[in-house]
Amino acid sequence: MQNLPIEAVEYIRKLEQRIQKLERELQKIKTDFEKYKKRHPPNIGVKNGKLYAFKASTQSTTSKKPGAKPGHKPYFRPLPDHIDFVRRVSVSVCPECGGTHLSKKVQQVRTRTYEDLPVTTPVVIQLEIERWYCRTCKKLVETPVTEVLPRARFSLRIMLIVTWLKVHLRMTEAAIPEMLNRLYGLKMSEGEVILILAQVAEAFGPYYQQLIKDIRGAPARNIDETTWRINGENANLWVFVTKGETLYKIAASRSHTVPLKMLGKKHNGVDVHDRFSAYTTLAQKTKNIQQDCWAHIIKNAEELAHFYGDEGTQILQIVKDTYVAAKTYDHKGTDTDIETLFQTMAEALNRPYRSSHCHRFVVNLLNEKDNLFEFVKNPYVEGTNNRAERAIRPPVIARKISGGNRSEEGARNYEILLSVTQTLHQNGQNLIEHGLAILLTSHG
Repeated sequence: MQNLPIEAVEYIRKLEQRIQKLERELQKIKTDFEKYKKRHPPNIGVKNGKLYAFKASTQSTTSKKPGAKPGHKPYFRPLPDHIDFVRRVSVSVCPECGGTHLSKKVQQVRTRTYEDLPVTTPVVIQLEIERWYCRTCKKLVETPVTEVLPRARFSLRIMLIVTWLKVHLRMTEAAIPEMLNRLYGLKMSEGEVILILAQVAEAFGPYYQQLIKDIRGAPARNIDETTWRINGENANLWVFVTKGETLYKIAASRSHTVPLKMLGKKHNGVDVHDRFSAYTTLAQKTKNIQQDCWAHIIKNAEELAHFYGDEGTQILQIVKDTYVAAKTYDHKGTDTDIETLFQTMAEALNRPYRSSHCHRFVVNLLNEKDNLFEFVKNPYVEGTNNRAERAIRPPVIARKISGGNRSEEGARNYEILLSVTQTLHQNGQNLIEHGLAILLTSHG
């Protein structure tokens, strides 16, 4: 190149620089593409901008006989504890040959027991409500009617059944009238179903307010949120769960303002959550003790192990070992135990990392020292947010069926009815049997 003109040498130098730049860009594209392939395996597709998975065939390669495994006690449906009717089935014609030459006496009696539902029709009741004049109150008085709500054309039991079918079993407004008509001969329109839900939600209003007070005063609560839809617009459904109550709130916002309004600035106890940024702001506003969900921490560490090799794998193992060690205290640990757990984890994690993602994860985790180990010493606090995760599944399934609510009023009714239904279910009760008692109690 010494014999080349200066212009040619300069041109070659620029070409070499450009080649080096393109090689760096190519290497970055290859690295990004490898990450993309890991996040989007061949069984993943895209439809309307959203990912979906192609599930492979899972047909079993080994045959399995029905029933209990060898050595296990078989299970049979227990016989009823009483018999309501006994019906004799006689023989007058041989079912085999059609002949009538049968023995003169019954040779044997075989019994079979089965259960059936009676064919029922609606019962129409007209109440004749006596009104008496009270000389003390100076007005006409009457005995309160508890089996039917004001202005309702159906009994409270029917209205609770409709609510249970819609909210707990997630049936549609069209399916409920059809089922009631075919099974019981009860005629009801889709519009009446919506009206019933609104009336029952209004009746449960005081109980919903009591749930808010109970959630605020609980020693601990799990919080989570998911997407929702109101008349086609994006919204959010929040859930607050204690050991005895489940409370739902549908709101347009996903910020800290929603839990802050529901819980208040001076609510009691510990907030357990999935480390979403809104809960950080909530903690700053309320000064409440927080507990991060270790299931989410481990899941995030698993992602590091998947994408960043040995560094991520080491972080994942350290996080898992720390959580296992923390659970061994069975909520009976001390502040000294917590300090030991944290220091052991910090010493194992404090090392240089090539990946900025691993470094950022470790820094953020260690900065949340006060939110990691409350469950070690507090018997009311869990180390994961599974309680809220389980409570949010029913409305997620309902959202996939119905698409959410059609109006703001429908959303308010749904959050009340879902809260009542899930709270009863959480305590081993159901709306049909215990709903009336709640209404009588909540109204005093």
